[in-house]
Amino acid sequence: MALPHPASIQPQPAFMPLESGPGSAGQTPAAREISQTGNPWKPNEEERDWKWIVVHHTATDRGSVESIHETHLKRRDGNGNPWLGIGYHFVIGNGQGMEDGDIEPTFRWRQQMHGAHAGRAAENQQGIGIVLVGNFENKPPSPAQLTAVKRLVFTLKQEYGIDSDNVIGHYDIKTTACPGKHFPIAEIGFSEQPWTFSWRDPDESKSDLFSLEGN
Repeated sequence: MALPHPASIQPQPAFMPLESGPGSAGQTPAAREISQTGNPWKPNEEERDWKWIVVHHTATDRGSVESIHETHLKRRDGNGNPWLGIGYHFVIGNGQGMEDGDIEPTFRWRQQMHGAHAGRAAENQQGIGIVLVGNFENKPPSPAQLTAVKRLVFTLKQEYGIDSDNVIGHYDIKTTACPGKHFPIAEIGFSEQPWTFSWRDPDESKSDLFSLEGN
Protein backbone atom coordinates (compact mmCIF):
# COMPACT_ATOMS: atom_id res chain seq x y z
CA MET A 1 0.00 0.00 0.00
CA ALA A 2 1.53 3.32 -1.02
CA LEU A 3 2.02 6.05 1.55
CA PRO A 4 0.14 9.22 0.66
CA HIS A 5 1.99 12.47 0.29
CA PRO A 6 2.27 14.52 3.51
CA ALA A 7 -0.11 17.09 2.00
CA SER A 8 -3.12 14.78 1.98
CA ILE A 9 -4.32 14.37 5.58
CA GLN A 10 -5.30 16.90 8.26
CA PRO A 11 -2.79 17.64 11.09
CA GLN A 12 -3.26 18.84 14.67
CA PRO A 13 -2.37 22.47 15.59
CA ALA A 14 1.33 23.29 15.93
CA PHE A 15 3.15 26.23 17.48
CA MET A 16 4.17 28.55 14.67
CA PRO A 17 5.93 31.83 15.54
CA LEU A 18 5.73 33.11 11.96
CA GLU A 19 3.03 33.37 9.31
CA SER A 20 3.81 30.35 7.19
CA GLY A 21 3.21 26.64 7.33
CA PRO A 22 5.47 23.75 6.36
CA GLY A 23 6.08 23.45 2.67
CA SER A 24 4.74 26.95 2.00
CA ALA A 25 7.61 29.27 2.85
CA GLY A 26 6.82 32.87 2.09
CA GLN A 27 3.06 32.28 1.95
CA THR A 28 0.64 33.56 4.57
CA PRO A 29 -2.39 31.28 4.97
CA ALA A 30 -5.46 32.81 6.56
CA ALA A 31 -5.70 31.33 10.05
CA ARG A 32 -7.13 32.20 13.44
CA GLU A 33 -4.42 33.14 15.93
CA ILE A 34 -4.81 31.76 19.45
CA SER A 35 -2.67 32.57 22.50
CA GLN A 36 -2.48 30.12 25.37
CA THR A 37 -0.22 28.68 28.03
CA GLY A 38 0.33 24.96 28.46
CA ASN A 39 0.98 22.39 25.77
CA PRO A 40 -0.23 23.26 22.26
CA TRP A 41 1.23 19.96 21.00
CA LYS A 42 -0.84 17.68 23.23
CA PRO A 43 -1.80 14.65 21.10
CA ASN A 44 -5.25 13.11 20.92
CA GLU A 45 -3.87 9.56 21.18
CA GLU A 46 -3.02 7.78 24.44
CA GLU A 47 0.39 9.12 25.43
CA ARG A 48 3.52 7.01 25.62
CA ASP A 49 5.75 6.81 28.69
CA TRP A 50 8.38 9.28 27.51
CA LYS A 51 11.73 9.31 29.35
CA TRP A 52 14.10 11.18 27.05
CA ILE A 53 14.23 14.06 24.62
CA VAL A 54 16.83 13.43 21.92
CA VAL A 55 17.95 16.44 19.86
CA HIS A 56 19.31 16.17 16.32
CA HIS A 57 20.32 18.38 13.40
CA THR A 58 19.67 17.56 9.76
CA ALA A 59 23.29 18.42 8.83
CA THR A 60 21.82 20.10 5.73
CA ASP A 61 21.32 23.75 4.82
CA ARG A 62 17.60 23.33 4.14
CA GLY A 63 14.82 20.92 4.98
CA SER A 64 11.18 20.40 5.89
CA VAL A 65 8.91 17.70 7.26
CA GLU A 66 8.06 16.71 3.69
CA SER A 67 11.64 16.49 2.43
CA ILE A 68 12.84 14.52 5.46
CA HIS A 69 9.83 12.22 5.13
CA GLU A 70 10.65 11.49 1.49
CA THR A 71 14.30 10.78 2.37
CA HIS A 72 13.44 8.46 5.25
CA LEU A 73 10.97 6.51 3.10
CA LYS A 74 14.00 5.26 1.16
CA ARG A 75 15.71 3.83 4.27
CA ARG A 76 15.64 0.23 5.51
CA ASP A 77 15.87 -1.15 9.01
CA GLY A 78 18.24 -3.92 10.12
CA ASN A 79 15.85 -6.53 8.78
CA GLY A 80 15.55 -4.86 5.38
CA ASN A 81 12.08 -3.47 6.01
CA PRO A 82 11.32 0.06 4.71
CA TRP A 83 10.81 2.87 7.18
CA LEU A 84 7.35 4.40 7.52
CA GLY A 85 8.81 7.79 6.74
CA ILE A 86 10.19 10.58 8.89
CA GLY A 87 11.80 9.18 12.02
CA TYR A 88 11.48 12.27 14.23
CA HIS A 89 8.57 13.52 16.32
CA PHE A 90 9.19 17.25 15.72
CA VAL A 91 10.99 19.36 13.11
CA ILE A 92 12.12 22.97 13.69
CA GLY A 93 12.74 25.05 10.56
CA ASN A 94 15.55 27.46 9.73
CA GLY A 95 13.93 29.53 6.98
CA GLN A 96 15.05 27.21 4.17
CA GLY A 97 12.13 24.89 3.41
CA MET A 98 10.22 25.89 6.56
CA GLU A 99 9.90 29.26 8.25
CA ASP A 100 12.67 30.07 10.72
CA GLY A 101 11.59 28.79 14.15
CA ASP A 102 8.47 26.94 13.00
CA ILE A 103 7.78 23.80 15.05
CA GLU A 104 6.05 21.03 13.13
CA PRO A 105 4.90 17.79 14.83
CA THR A 106 4.98 14.69 12.63
CA PHE A 107 2.68 11.67 12.41
CA ARG A 108 4.89 9.90 14.97
CA TRP A 109 4.00 12.50 17.60
CA ARG A 110 0.33 12.85 16.71
CA GLN A 111 -0.11 9.07 16.79
CA GLN A 112 2.27 8.63 19.79
CA MET A 113 4.49 6.21 17.90
CA HIS A 114 8.02 5.13 18.64
CA GLY A 115 10.74 7.07 16.87
CA ALA A 116 13.32 5.97 14.30
CA HIS A 117 16.07 8.44 15.12
CA ALA A 118 18.24 7.35 18.03
CA GLY A 119 20.03 4.24 16.81
CA ARG A 120 19.25 2.50 20.10
CA ALA A 121 16.03 0.70 21.05
CA ALA A 122 15.32 2.32 24.43
CA GLU A 123 15.63 5.88 23.17
CA ASN A 124 13.63 5.08 20.04
CA GLN A 125 10.81 3.60 22.11
CA GLN A 126 10.75 6.22 24.87
CA GLY A 127 12.68 9.15 23.44
CA ILE A 128 11.04 12.15 21.77
CA GLY A 129 13.08 12.95 18.66
CA ILE A 130 13.47 16.64 17.81
CA VAL A 131 15.41 17.66 14.71
CA LEU A 132 16.45 21.21 13.81
CA VAL A 133 17.16 22.02 10.18
CA GLY A 134 20.78 23.08 9.74
CA ASN A 135 24.36 21.93 10.20
CA PHE A 136 25.53 22.94 13.66
CA GLU A 137 29.02 21.65 13.12
CA ASN A 138 29.46 24.77 10.99
CA LYS A 139 27.44 27.40 12.87
CA PRO A 140 24.92 27.72 15.72
CA PRO A 141 21.15 27.47 15.27
CA SER A 142 19.34 30.71 14.46
CA PRO A 143 17.96 32.76 17.37
CA ALA A 144 14.44 31.79 16.30
CA GLN A 145 15.37 28.10 16.35
CA LEU A 146 16.91 28.40 19.81
CA THR A 147 13.80 30.11 21.15
CA ALA A 148 11.59 27.47 19.56
CA VAL A 149 13.54 24.47 20.83
CA LYS A 150 13.67 25.93 24.36
CA ARG A 151 9.90 26.38 24.29
CA LEU A 152 9.29 22.89 22.99
CA VAL A 153 11.72 21.16 25.35
CA PHE A 154 10.45 23.06 28.40
CA THR A 155 6.86 22.14 27.58
CA LEU A 156 7.65 18.47 26.97
CA LYS A 157 9.67 18.25 30.19
CA GLN A 158 6.82 19.71 32.20
CA GLU A 159 4.12 17.65 30.51
CA TYR A 160 5.85 14.27 30.74
CA GLY A 161 8.06 14.65 33.83
CA ILE A 162 11.29 14.35 31.85
CA ASP A 163 14.39 15.24 33.85
CA SER A 164 16.73 17.90 32.47
CA ASP A 165 19.57 15.36 32.48
CA ASN A 166 17.52 13.27 30.05
CA VAL A 167 17.53 16.01 27.41
CA ILE A 168 20.39 14.70 25.33
CA GLY A 169 22.08 15.07 21.98
CA HIS A 170 22.23 12.21 19.51
CA TYR A 171 25.97 12.05 20.21
CA ASP A 172 25.22 11.02 23.81
CA ILE A 173 23.90 7.63 22.68
CA LYS A 174 25.65 7.00 19.35
CA THR A 175 29.03 7.73 17.77
CA THR A 176 28.07 10.80 15.78
CA ALA A 177 28.66 14.57 15.75
CA CYS A 178 24.88 15.21 15.78
CA PRO A 179 23.53 17.76 16.72
CA GLY A 180 26.87 19.50 16.18
CA LYS A 181 29.53 21.23 18.26
CA HIS A 182 27.73 24.59 18.07
CA PHE A 183 24.47 23.26 19.53
CA PRO A 184 24.08 24.29 23.23
CA ILE A 185 22.51 21.07 24.53
CA ALA A 186 23.01 21.90 28.24
CA GLU A 187 21.43 25.33 27.81
CA ILE A 188 18.44 23.77 26.09
CA GLY A 189 18.06 20.95 28.59
CA PHE A 190 18.16 23.12 31.69
CA SER A 191 16.07 26.02 30.41
CA GLU A 192 13.28 26.59 32.93
CA GLN A 193 11.55 29.68 31.53
CA PRO A 194 7.76 29.32 31.24
CA TRP A 195 6.28 30.29 27.90
CA THR A 196 3.09 31.65 26.44
CA PHE A 197 2.41 30.17 23.03
CA SER A 198 0.85 31.69 19.95
CA TRP A 199 -0.45 29.07 17.57
CA ARG A 200 -2.84 28.73 14.68
CA ASP A 201 -5.73 26.54 13.79
CA PRO A 202 -4.39 24.17 11.12
CA ASP A 203 -4.91 25.15 7.53
CA GLU A 204 -7.36 22.63 6.06
CA SER A 205 -5.06 22.07 3.09
CA LYS A 206 -2.28 20.69 5.31
CA SER A 207 -1.86 17.07 6.13
CA ASP A 208 -0.83 14.38 8.50
CA LEU A 209 1.40 11.49 7.44
CA PHE A 210 0.01 8.00 7.04
CA SER A 211 1.46 5.29 9.28
CA LEU A 212 1.89 1.53 9.18
CA GLU A 213 3.62 -1.06 11.36
CA GLY A 214 7.42 -0.86 11.23
CA ASN A 215 10.15 1.77 11.64
